[in-house]
Amino acid sequence: MVLTIIILSAGCLGAEEPDVFYGDDIEPAVAVDEFVLVDENGEYVSFTQFEGKVVVVSFLFTRCPDICPVVSANLAYITEELGERHGSEVQILTITVDPWTDNSSVLRDYASTRGLGWPHLTGGLDDLEPVWMNFDVGLTTYDSDVDGDGVVDGFDNCPDTPQGEAVDEDGCGLETQQIEGDVTVKHHPLAYWVDHTTGTIIVDKQMRQRVWWGDTDWNPELVLEDIEYLVAEV
Repeated sequence: MVLTIIILSAGCLGAEEPDVFYGDDIEPAVAVDEFVLVDENGEYVSFTQFEGKVVVVSFLFTRCPDICPVVSANLAYITEELGERHGSEVQILTITVDPWTDNSSVLRDYASTRGLGWPHLTGGLDDLEPVWMNFDVGLTTYDSDVDGDGVVDGFDNCPDTPQGEAVDEDGCGLETQQIEGDVTVKHHPLAYWVDHTTGTIIVDKQMRQRVWWGDTDWNPELVLEDIEYLVAEV
């Protein structure tokens, strides 16, 4: 009987610890490597300046037609719920995965249009690639001139552009592939040349990645619960 109790006790002691967070626990925690990027106002922002705060890091690109605006809206809800604590105890950051398009002014327009009051960061490819790798961002870019229009755009939406015709920034002919009287091109409005698979990561006050929320799994109330847990953590 004593032997049975010992065996059962050993089994209990060896059981896995339950998940702490509503999102996916990042176990073991991953340290955030220092980086310096540029925000929507053209100002340099370093990650270490937020040490001691809980930091919520999201990745998007401004031409994203579907999930990115939803994540932005969810983050806006989080800032509203945090009130004055946003910026003092908690910091939200958004980092682009499309630096070829998302310069500071484009990000400023994106944030301003949606009323998003936190830094939206960009930089050169050499600056961003280590950040993407550190946060395990899966990124694919389409960079071949597959439609033969003379522009490396990855759209492949204007394959009938006549040879030698001037094209717009999307590689579509200015004469033959524009809507009459408008500058809007006749390609599919949801065709973007960046595809990224990632989530929103919550970083603790010691600059360690602790929680991962998939972009399609967001529950703002539960994300807020995970944030509050890390704020209260000593």
